[in-house]
Amino acid sequence: MNKLLAYFFLIWLVLSCHSAPEQMIFPENLEIIHQGNPPCPDCEEKAVFYLNIAERSSYLFTDNIVNWKDFAASYPNLSVSVYLGGEGKDGKSSPEQIRSFFKKRDFPYPVYLDPENEFFEVNQLDYIDLDNKFVLHFLVEGNRILELYNFGMPNDRVGQLEEHFGMKPIESEE
Repeated sequence: MNKLLAYFFLIWLVLSCHSAPEQMIFPENLEIIHQGNPPCPDCEEKAVFYLNIAERSSYLFTDNIVNWKDFAASYPNLSVSVYLGGEGKDGKSSPEQIRSFFKKRDFPYPVYLDPENEFFEVNQLDYIDLDNKFVLHFLVEGNRILELYNFGMPNDRVGQLEEHFGMKPIESEE
């Protein structure tokens, strides 16, 4: 009986060592496929988006979810980066198609292409306690992951930026 308890304890210990990441690693060798505006170089506050393009479409980055140019104007001190992991299925989401997609929308942020899914691997995103890990958003300060960013919910999108970074949207002067 003691061996059985020791065995279960050992399994629990091994599994518990793989917790969700606390630090974000930004691989330097990834191809920037869309320049956008350079990330705010002096900004410690970051929103980081990961999308596995082998599993999901780029719909999130259309203006149907949020007007990205307005969002960028509302939060000029927020550094935003997009990492596209994997390769598109059946020739879809080729680098040329991705460039065209973001250029056509005049997307305001840099987009990195990561066909080997290095960003996902080095950040151990598989250990995040979610069923769907194909689309992930993070709030990051420096390199420290603060929280998953609930970007899809407008109230959360604004509230989390205020809660973590003290940022309120700057109203446009139109």
